[in-house]
Amino acid sequence: MEIIESRRLYQQLAAELKTRIEQGVYLVGDKLPAERFIADEKSVSRTVVREAIIMLEVEGYVEVRKGSGIHVISNHPKHQQITDDSLEFANYGPFELLQARQLIESNIAEFAATQVTKQDIMKLMEIQEKARKEKCFRDSEWDLQFHVQVALATQNTALAAIVEKMWTQRVHNPYWKKLHDHIDSRTVDNWCDDHDQILKALIRKDPHAAKLAMWQHLENTKLMLFNETSDDFEFNADRYLFADNPVVHLDTATNGAK
Repeated sequence: MEIIESRRLYQQLAAELKTRIEQGVYLVGDKLPAERFIADEKSVSRTVVREAIIMLEVEGYVEVRKGSGIHVISNHPKHQQITDDSLEFANYGPFELLQARQLIESNIAEFAATQVTKQDIMKLMEIQEKARKEKCFRDSEWDLQFHVQVALATQNTALAAIVEKMWTQRVHNPYWKKLHDHIDSRTVDNWCDDHDQILKALIRKDPHAAKLAMWQHLENTKLMLFNETSDDFEFNADRYLFADNPVVHLDTATNGAK
């Protein structure tokens, strides 16, 4: 059965901004308002605006220039996105994908802590050892292997297949690739320390700690992606964390209920 989905918020916002450009509200050569102003006007989060702008950039309406802002470069699409039915995640925004991973993989880590074996732990330790020898660990093969191995520790290969597909299909996602065009990889720390926290929780067979560590790891990824691209999208604007980390409140609520 085909799932008929309504347009997501960032898609709705992108469509509205495209209409404004096509109708001449924003002319070629103009700059779009800063992210924070669009977010305030439409009562949406900054990540919704960021993903909408990325859509416009992929389609050729705007160009995000480092240190200058968001420039209108065309009043019609220059690049049409072709949907590939074999790539289930090709048309989702990068922050939407990360939110999905955060929800799914944190629960996988929680379950893995109840099922993990000594062999699983040894494999994860080996992955970490090899990863630390690699300078560009972020988004590397070792990063993929770590996340898949955590899922395999549930002893459910279907969960591992889901994790692997969500991770690998990012390379075919035009919005994910466009966001990464604005990141200087030299400024990005690797995630070995985050992975160590997940591994320690699995060694202790602590489901709550494993869930928390995985959630925080992917929260750190979201924050990195947002903050590392903010100078391009928000020239001379104050930094703004796009959302509180809800896991903090979850943790507090859990402890308070004990």
